[in-house]
Amino acid sequence: MTSPEIISNGGGSGKRAPRLDGLRGYLALGVIIVHVAFAAGVIGFYDKPADSIWAVLVQGFNVLLPPFFVMSGLLLYRPFARATIVGTPRPAIKGYLIKRMLRILPAYWLVAVAALLLLNAKSVDGVWYVLSPLLLMHNYVPGPELGYAGLEPTWTVPAEVTFYLALPILAWIFDRYARKAATPAGKARRLIVPLAVFVLVGLAWTVYTHLEFMGPFPYEYFWVIGFTGFLAIGMGLAILAAYAEATNTTPRFYRAVARRPLLFWLGALVIYVVNCIRPFGKPGMADYATVPEALAEMVLFLVFALLIIAPVVVPNVRSAFIDGVLTNRPMRFFGRISYGVYLWHFVLQYLWLQNGSIFGAAPLPMPAVMGKAGFWELLTVVLVGTVVIATISYYLVELPAMRLRERLVASSGRRQAEREEERTRVPA
Repeated sequence: MTSPEIISNGGGSGKRAPRLDGLRGYLALGVIIVHVAFAAGVIGFYDKPADSIWAVLVQGFNVLLPPFFVMSGLLLYRPFARATIVGTPRPAIKGYLIKRMLRILPAYWLVAVAALLLLNAKSVDGVWYVLSPLLLMHNYVPGPELGYAGLEPTWTVPAEVTFYLALPILAWIFDRYARKAATPAGKARRLIVPLAVFVLVGLAWTVYTHLEFMGPFPYEYFWVIGFTGFLAIGMGLAILAAYAEATNTTPRFYRAVARRPLLFWLGALVIYVVNCIRPFGKPGMADYATVPEALAEMVLFLVFALLIIAPVVVPNVRSAFIDGVLTNRPMRFFGRISYGVYLWHFVLQYLWLQNGSIFGAAPLPMPAVMGKAGFWELLTVVLVGTVVIATISYYLVELPAMRLRERLVASSGRRQAEREEERTRVPA
């Protein structure tokens, strides 16, 4: 899951985007419901059948995770796209990396240490067992056979950090290619070309990671390369925004979204329903997908992500319904703390199910204890608990880290300016 960013709806910076915060809140809530339903035994898994039609509807919520990657692609690539198309200064790489790492790592390290101490202490078999998740290597280097209890959803953190590190390099390559065009439109078209390749690479990786010889849930499935299609959609939206700014025009896509924003959301609802049906797969089941099912699912996810996000990020979209759904205070707040909620909710599940080292034994994998608590009981505990912990994390860890990053970036910028001035100073 990506971290919340501070932007205005339709560009600029310095203000939170209420719609985007609200959307994050709903997306995070949906992801948590899927995981709770799995732990409660509502969703089926291999020899355990789906509980009811409720399982089919809830399992369909797995479509709600990919939009977070789209947000990352949009928010992080936008300043690079503006530099290429509009001609604004390129982001300082040092400042960019400081911002990204201080946004995502402190809260992650906190939950990783807590999971190691509370849930996995009796499984420690060496120094690497402890260092692997702290160094974000637990989804790149084979580790314990049963994984790390409580850290299952944190595969998105190494994936995100990989994207953070690769983005400046990719942006430089794209810029070199795009600047051969003379006009903003030409540059935008050239920037889109590699993104189409990203989508194809993501689909190809989906096929590869679901081949029979790979087995279920291989490490490679969690690598960011499989999710480049979602990042590409976000980067494409960033390119469109930069093009609109450079030419002072309203792209055709913007006009379509502004005219019928709810039609896009209706399309997203249709995609969700189709995802519940699970083409080529078993509705209500969380079994590892076959190649045809995985490809169908990935295409559905790509379309859903674009349809759900477009009315939220395209400027000048007016909809009382969208504002009512997304900008109410509870969901805006939930979206603001959603990173912490996402990080902690699996730890809370293990603790409530009394499954972990703190209870005297090494933790069992979640499928081995699924169904020990009812859905509503577990959902209430997880939601209340994670909101409390995530709120504390936000104000005591995340917010101070964000303030620190602004001071460090500002200080780095001043030093850079002083060095530039020193180099250009004419000797007396």
